[in-house]
Amino acid sequence: MTASTGRAKATKATASAAAIVRDEQGRVLIVNPVYKERWNLPGGHIDEGELPSAAVRRELREEVGLDVEIGDLLVTAWVTRPEGSHVFYVFDGPELTPEQQRGITLQDSEIGEFRFSLPEDISPDMIPPFALAIWRKALAAREEKRAAYVELAL
Repeated sequence: MTASTGRAKATKATASAAAIVRDEQGRVLIVNPVYKERWNLPGGHIDEGELPSAAVRRELREEVGLDVEIGDLLVTAWVTRPEGSHVFYVFDGPELTPEQQRGITLQDSEIGEFRFSLPEDISPDMIPPFALAIWRKALAAREEKRAAYVELAL
């Protein structure tokens, strides 16, 4: 931010989209990418010209074999890191039927395993602390039925 204008310098940010997908017990689907050390919500990078909602649908098909409707946007999070800024969009996903759960098929090149976990059972050592803050904000937004915005500087 410049002192004279109070405006931030122009920043080109990367972006990704994810969804909170649940089972009938309210547990959240999380995936363990093979290229990262920690778990994540299913989703991924938004391609040039792609809408965030379309990106999360595509990523769900690719990563876990689910072709499902995506609900409302729950959280937009702007995260500033030393390597650059990133925008995370977290959408409300569906509650999966037992049949849909049995149909989960992992993309071996990206996802090593998946599980359904209660939000309180997802510990900070499982995912990056900033991601946990975003997930918790998304779950609260879902309960409150209103979207949230978060800014985090790491």
